[in-house]
Amino acid sequence: MKKLFYLLIFTPLISFSQYVDMWHFSVPYNETNIYEASEKEWFAKVMSKAAKDGLIRGWGMSKRFGKNETNVDYITWISFGDLISRKKAYNSIGKYFNQTSKQLYTPKLSEIGREKWGSYVVGNSNLYFDNFLSAPEGIKIKFSVHNLAMSKNPKNFSEQQKKVWLPFFEKLLKSKNTKQKSWGVARRINPRGNKHNWNVMTVDGYENLDDIFESINSTIPGISKLNLDPITKSAPDGWYDQIIWENIIRVNNKGEIIE
Repeated sequence: MKKLFYLLIFTPLISFSQYVDMWHFSVPYNETNIYEASEKEWFAKVMSKAAKDGLIRGWGMSKRFGKNETNVDYITWISFGDLISRKKAYNSIGKYFNQTSKQLYTPKLSEIGREKWGSYVVGNSNLYFDNFLSAPEGIKIKFSVHNLAMSKNPKNFSEQQKKVWLPFFEKLLKSKNTKQKSWGVARRINPRGNKHNWNVMTVDGYENLDDIFESINSTIPGISKLNLDPITKSAPDGWYDQIIWENIIRVNNKGEIIE
């Protein structure tokens, strides 16, 4: 999510809230080069301009780890400070697309991107991150795990997550006693209902795949001292899905493009 959702902020660690719009894509294997090139060469530059002008907080594109038989899943996301800035961004961002398409070394790329982008979209989500705990300075979040769940009371889910996990991970990150390098909790504000079997999520950031699998197969230091009952009650059916995303490219809040 991360960063989604996944911005690097200078130490000390900073926790903040934000709105995030996320798009979900399904791309045929023989067209992944078209999709990724369009995102890297066009969309990233557009979002870089928008971030430098303060319209957005960040942007990113990620690829799902693991394969199915025919398509590859991707997500892109844009983060905003609040709903007012989100509205302002969508009212203004069109000019950056036009400017950037004229500056591309391969002008046809923007035309292909415009034509193909809509055919790859399979859904979108509007999220509110109640908290996002950034990675320490110098840490590059290459992989993110999205933990999806269904809660009868999403606000309570976020409150319990903040109460238990936020201070816990703040201490672990500062002590460098964990392979996990960032954390966030979000509620899906649109679409609503039970169609997608989840309405809340947490996002865990890691530097590499080995760290993810090592974390799965080891005990987190100090976790036995936590009272996790409120967490369990806030999502009684557990995780609906846990997805590993490889973060391909992103734009930070300064407009820097990072691969």
